[in-house]
Amino acid sequence: MRVLFFLFTVLVMASGCGILDGNNEAQGNSPTLTETQHTGDVPSNEEMLIGARNQFPSAAENMKSEKSFYSKEDAKLLVKKHLQVGNNESMSVTFEGFKDDHYLFHVYDLVHFNNQPEKMTRGWYKVDPESGKVSLEKK
Repeated sequence: MRVLFFLFTVLVMASGCGILDGNNEAQGNSPTLTETQHTGDVPSNEEMLIGARNQFPSAAENMKSEKSFYSKEDAKLLVKKHLQVGNNESMSVTFEGFKDDHYLFHVYDLVHFNNQPEKMTRGWYKVDPESGKVSLEKK
């Protein structure tokens, strides 16, 4: 039984732990930093840095499609534009937090009843930070 286990272990180690030279290059990928291009030589730190610098531009090209996001202030202006109101002094748009990865704003008017200021809610609005789309959350 021990002999069978030993042979199985040797077989797994020989097939699974072997180094596949040129595997990345055969698949069309550029060699990684750990794959030396020097036969038998260990690259110096400077050679490793140069290799890393050469690989960075291709990674940076893939990140060119970065999304731009609307800030909270931009989103607040989008809500005002959505409601089609100018600088209405009695209306307030306050940032209340995030809901479902969207900005959440409380829109209300400050009115006076019996000489007491009261908030009269117009609604709660969500703004998508990526697209800037404004939607009514709750009236």
